[in-house]
Amino acid sequence: MNFSRLSLLWKIWLSTSVALTMLFVLTGLYLQRTVQHSATASLLDEARASSQAYDAVLEARAETLRSLAAVLSAMPEPAAGWLKQIGGQLEPSTFVEVAEPDGARRAILLGDEKTVPGTEALTASATRAFPGPSSGFYVHRGTLYQVAITPVYQPPARLESILIAGYILNHAFAQRLKRAAGKSEFILFSRGQIYASTLDDRATGNAVRSMILGRNPGFASDGVMEYVPLGRDLVDIEGKLAGRLFVLRSFEEAKAGIAGLRRRILFMWLAAVVAGLALTYAATRRVVRPIQQLDRAASQVSMENYDTRVPVESDDELGRLAETFNKMCDSLLTARRELIRRERITAIGRIAGSIVHDLRNPLAAIYGGAEMLVDTQPTPEQSRRIAENIHRSSQRIQEMLDDLVRVSRGGAVDMKPLALGQLISSTLSSLEPTALQHNVRFEVEVPAELEVLADASRLRRVFLNLVQNSMDVLPGGGRVRITAEEQDRWVTVEVVDNGPGIPAEVRGQIFQPFTSHGKKYGLGLGLALARQTVLDHGGDLWAAHQRDGARFVVRLPRRGAADAPEAARNTDILKT
Repeated sequence: MNFSRLSLLWKIWLSTSVALTMLFVLTGLYLQRTVQHSATASLLDEARASSQAYDAVLEARAETLRSLAAVLSAMPEPAAGWLKQIGGQLEPSTFVEVAEPDGARRAILLGDEKTVPGTEALTASATRAFPGPSSGFYVHRGTLYQVAITPVYQPPARLESILIAGYILNHAFAQRLKRAAGKSEFILFSRGQIYASTLDDRATGNAVRSMILGRNPGFASDGVMEYVPLGRDLVDIEGKLAGRLFVLRSFEEAKAGIAGLRRRILFMWLAAVVAGLALTYAATRRVVRPIQQLDRAASQVSMENYDTRVPVESDDELGRLAETFNKMCDSLLTARRELIRRERITAIGRIAGSIVHDLRNPLAAIYGGAEMLVDTQPTPEQSRRIAENIHRSSQRIQEMLDDLVRVSRGGAVDMKPLALGQLISSTLSSLEPTALQHNVRFEVEVPAELEVLADASRLRRVFLNLVQNSMDVLPGGGRVRITAEEQDRWVTVEVVDNGPGIPAEVRGQIFQPFTSHGKKYGLGLGLALARQTVLDHGGDLWAAHQRDGARFVVRLPRRGAADAPEAARNTDILKT
């Protein structure tokens, strides 16, 4: 599509539509991004709430461990039987063990060796916090523990033993966290190993990898679903990082809400765009209508229809432009009428001057001859010559009057088939006496079988004018050659002389009325009337350029040409 070729209405409408569409698109994208950001922030708040629930659970477990350790440390001798009695009130993964001051295990009061961590490393880490108790997270043999260590002293201040109590942080613990926190998912992760998770193994691995690689910051994906993650550090007894707890809040509900919002936005966008396009088209059409009226009016003025007017429908710039256009048309119409009036006066003056000038010589000859006949007694021979001069002068005046009548009569044509050769021969026979006087030779090459559709009297006048013009430029003698040939549905006739040719200064005006050059007599209407006659016949007449002499070409419809009266006419006066 070529934008420059579109109408002004379409240009404005398309530009406005594109701008409106882009505005809606940008607004929708901004709204979608804002909603997504709000949903993410809301999920983060929910994840923080879940993290707080986790903190409450861990704090409750830690408080239980501290209370249990305090009770056991106050007993003269830790009683395994008592622990078994209250074991139903503790977590299934709870363990209690007693270690020597040097870290060696003394006894396991609750739990078994498979679930109880070693005491050496624990007591070594806890001694830095003695004489007070300590707690934290601890990793041992692929298991993550939450432990509380309490030193037991004998008076006066002798470290008698070390009491270690704790829980195993496994998948069951993660599920309890999930039940306490609601819809959140939990993953306990430390040093490249996953210790507990509420997701299956595949989803857990994918989620941890996406959080570590950080391909989509702020989000975690298990390959199927997306989550908003919140990380919490797990510190050991010495306050060092032992692992991380990831609280994951599902983004699927938010995505479903955003997808629904996107669909609603799309529907609203389509409805708004359709309504906007319709309103924009109506408004644009209303704005462009005065311009279209001006365009149509300007086209009419270009075709010289100066009566065209544009309705003035507003007081704005377009209204003032329409008013100015109407005033311009009034001015053009007035100027045209004045120009036509002046041209008519000028034409009348030119015709009158030409008639007076051209009639003066033949009238002078007639007047002089008549005066000689009246005042003298001429001999019979003299009387004959005087009569011939009077006859020729009268005939010349008659020809001038015939030219003026043809100008006013118009181009009515009585089309009949006629033999072109006979028409040209009869025309030349009337000019033979004058040709002999001026030593002009005629050469005719016209096939006898050529026939054309024409008005014989008017077409004879055309050839008479062309040959007479050639004889007028050959006062010292010369040659006039006439040839004809048939071309498709046309008959082309050429009239060629070996005279001086057509002067360059009048070459483009020879078919204009009142154009005369190198002739003593004439109104300058001969060639103009001749060409109009040929045009009325459905043909054309032009002057073909050549180096020596003049060459006129007459193109006429051949007899039998179905569309001869509607033949295309050549508007070039001079052809190469």
